[in-house]
Amino acid sequence: MNLHLYFCPGTCSFVPHVSLELVKQAYGHDFKSTLINLSKGEQFTPEYQQINAKGQVPVLVADNNSLTQVVAIVSYLHEQFPKANIFPADSLQKAHALSMLAWMNNTVHPTFTRVFRPERFSDEASKDAVKAVAIETFKTYLADIEAICSKGQAFICGDQLTPADIYAIAFMRWAGLAKIDQKSYPHYLQYAERLSEMPTIKNIMTKEGIFLKTGQ
Repeated sequence: MNLHLYFCPGTCSFVPHVSLELVKQAYGHDFKSTLINLSKGEQFTPEYQQINAKGQVPVLVADNNSLTQVVAIVSYLHEQFPKANIFPADSLQKAHALSMLAWMNNTVHPTFTRVFRPERFSDEASKDAVKAVAIETFKTYLADIEAICSKGQAFICGDQLTPADIYAIAFMRWAGLAKIDQKSYPHYLQYAERLSEMPTIKNIMTKEGIFLKTGQ
């Protein structure tokens, strides 16, 4: 099977990017990747519009089939490559991990979109207010993850790395970019630092040229 990921560094495409690295390590099955620079508008080129007319990342092309959306892509990879352990094998544990991932994808992430792209949700006069409210809401979600990390378990969903952990690293990075003090969430920051040193995750962070501590 030919796997080709279209990604943008530091975005949510980081989640399937790491998942593909897990597949590579478990199966020796390499993948192609193409960087789509969103800030330069490369998502709107005719070539990329043929791949994803919505102009978003990530997109995974598996042979001739295109998949979009983080949850769908990592679920597909888990089903196709079970030895990569993208999700737990136990059905209930997998459901808990999917529940956490869905919350991150449909609640936490859209809130942050209002921080960096408030113009999408307001007129010019109310843009700053939309951003300010979104930052405060995003902080409450960071606090929720901090509470989970303070329990001392190895990973957010227990004793196994899941896509939720990868998303959590992205959120910590985004917090720093939004000038939220990462040190305000000490257990979360320590957890993210530990996970960032895992070879699979570190490889992709190096490849994307991104760093955990973005607020310094």
